[in-house]
Amino acid sequence: METITLDNVVTRAAAECIDERERYLVIFTHGVSGYVCRNAEATDESQALYKGLYRDCQIWIERRGIAAALRYVLKHLKDIPEMNGGQLSLEELLARISQIPK
Repeated sequence: METITLDNVVTRAAAECIDERERYLVIFTHGVSGYVCRNAEATDESQALYKGLYRDCQIWIERRGIAAALRYVLKHLKDIPEMNGGQLSLEELLARISQIPK
């Protein structure tokens, strides 16, 4: 059986983030305004999940991606041997998760 590492879990969490983000589209309306809708056939403004400045629409989507990634990490923490027994504090865990692999 394969040993699951924190790096494995973070990589899979990144995939969850991308999958969640790709469920949505930002559509420009006028100026810097726009709206978010599901990435589906119906992208009409009447189907908007969020309306605001384009940047705020992007943030709305990014937060859902980050939340999906964190949910994945939380769900699989118990499967990571180095996390069992409290070997890493929350601060250390966040520092490790935020490291970008070379």
